[in-house]
Amino acid sequence: MLLRRYPIFNRRLALVAYGIDYQLSSPAEWPALAQHCRLLAQGRQYLVPFTHAQLDEQLPLLLDQDAIPLIEASSERLPASFPVLEQWRDSRRRLAVHGVNRDPRWLGASRLLVFWMGEEGICQPTEHKRMALDIETWADFLPLREAGVDFFAGGFLARPELVNQRVTQPDMALVQQILQLICHEEFSFAQVARLLEQDALLPGQLLTYVNAPGFDHAAPITSVSRALSYLGEQEIRKFVLINGLARMSKHMPEASSRMAIARGRFCELLALTALDKREASWAFLVGLVLDGSLLSESLKAHLPNNVKRAIERHEGPLFHLFQLVRTYEQGNWALLAQLAPTYQLDPTKLTPIYFQAQMWGQAFLTG
Repeated sequence: MLLRRYPIFNRRLALVAYGIDYQLSSPAEWPALAQHCRLLAQGRQYLVPFTHAQLDEQLPLLLDQDAIPLIEASSERLPASFPVLEQWRDSRRRLAVHGVNRDPRWLGASRLLVFWMGEEGICQPTEHKRMALDIETWADFLPLREAGVDFFAGGFLARPELVNQRVTQPDMALVQQILQLICHEEFSFAQVARLLEQDALLPGQLLTYVNAPGFDHAAPITSVSRALSYLGEQEIRKFVLINGLARMSKHMPEASSRMAIARGRFCELLALTALDKREASWAFLVGLVLDGSLLSESLKAHLPNNVKRAIERHEGPLFHLFQLVRTYEQGNWALLAQLAPTYQLDPTKLTPIYFQAQMWGQAFLTG
């Protein structure tokens, strides 16, 4: 089984739902897919595509009431030919339809119409709710919002931006100094501790981080120096990256930051298997920053050559690992099957790792 989730935002860029893409190797995986969908949706509604054959098999009924089946309209088969759709609507569950222009009789099947960016009818006023997929830039998003489109999803909305203007934030001058330290392959724990202790927020965030359930220690850690000593170089680097960089900007939704953190974690977990373990925290950094604008030029100057090679020149093992992760996130399963063997990875075994990264990323930026 392969699956991925993507966020769906409303006109105010508030997270309102998730979309799920999947590829199954056997129909027997449907119950497991239904369970994974519920966990990934985190209590929100979620959009799931179904083929006509899957509708005939009444597979949407395996999902819970938060699921929104996404159906391709057809001029050959109309909604009345699918008994499961009548049953779904009778229980007051929602449906979404793509390609309604193929036959207007599909308009009565759903209150939510789905369009890919640039498709005919996307800007046409209608009494139905409209969703736009594949939004890549502000130039895509803003005109559609002006045209009354209600919901949005796409790579543009999954990329965080460099944070400079948070209402509650650490001292950014201190953060920059700490980031310069941790961008070196080796750095002084004592120097990091001195800088952290000058800030009002970071020491508390560090102690929360180190005392989280994922770490195994006999008693709570209550000092910054002890926390740094316990975490070690790679975990310190990861903590600083999360709390110094991966925060929402005044323009982008918080969910984008969580997605970047999960992407970094996915890169890190794969690096533990596919690359040298010493590369893991650098893989986290590349996953966090390469697809956005999180890292300033001055900070890039302090990075090791292998990391700069990935971020600036888009080459080398860390960059190719990032490409593998992005291929998975985009649901390009055919390309994933080509890339994964390069790292001696089985594509079908990546889903548990992806799932672990998503749950790990979900834990951040919720407070």
